[in-house]
Amino acid sequence: MFDTITGLPVHVLVLHLVVVGLPALAVVTIVVSVRKNLREPYSWWVAGANFVMLLITLVTKESGEALQEAKGGQLAIEHGQLGSVLPWFALVLAVASAAVAATSRNRALGPIAVVVSILAAVAATYWTVRTGDAGARAVWGS
Repeated sequence: MFDTITGLPVHVLVLHLVVVGLPALAVVTIVVSVRKNLREPYSWWVAGANFVMLLITLVTKESGEALQEAKGGQLAIEHGQLGSVLPWFALVLAVASAAVAATSRNRALGPIAVVVSILAAVAATYWTVRTGDAGARAVWGS
């Protein structure tokens, strides 16, 4: 299921959604979290988008594992190790953005959820860049 689509590795097709989408969605999460006037109308939409990105991240991870196995298991070892952790960062970001949405009117818990979502967004972006860089170095060289 996660091997190829019309002869192209699924991983090559979906990884760009994560490399571009996860950091972009992290920025949107931060903006919507810190802007009170945006939080109320958009926070649930952002949380939903983060959960969709989590699913895309899982597909990317699984397709990467399928590609690595098809190529003999020695392709991009460090990238694979980093990539296996990336869905956890996407999950934390999704849950944190849902917490922002759920506590948007709560004066005690709302600010805590905002801080956690900012930290989750920064961590997810960092890990995405680190994982993508390791993959690019493995494929294209140093």
